[in-house]
Amino acid sequence: PIDYKGTSWWRAPGVPYGVFGWEGVVPCKTEKMADRLVHIVTGRLLTVEEAFGRIDPHKLTKILIPIVEAELLQEKYGEWWVRVLHPFLPVLLTRVVSNLQRDIESILDLKSVVLSAFVRDKEVLVELFQKVSRNEEIYPK
Repeated sequence: PIDYKGTSWWRAPGVPYGVFGWEGVVPCKTEKMADRLVHIVTGRLLTVEEAFGRIDPHKLTKILIPIVEAELLQEKYGEWWVRVLHPFLPVLLTRVVSNLQRDIESILDLKSVVLSAFVRDKEVLVELFQKVSRNEEIYPK
């Protein structure tokens, strides 16, 4: 099962079984599985720098402008802020994206992002693990 079924009485952390219950091995070892999957993806397939470096800052800016303006409108004096900042947003956001591309590793901790996503939805981890494990040896020890 994805979640522990039974009583947690006498169950050690990180162990899929207790005296009166059971949880699937992969969901039980979410952190270890997430770590191995991140290692495989970033080590063998695509690094965060490569992925983020492929983004065109100008195209991302065009996507971000309406989002930023919508958020500004939620603030006090939002319409005023949108009118004042609108001419500067394309330049500002393009520079922000370009700076992020140069230093994304120090800003984005991919392992913690993946781990928090897998903790929220263990079923996704189980599905991904089953697909990846067909070709890789990532079983927990």
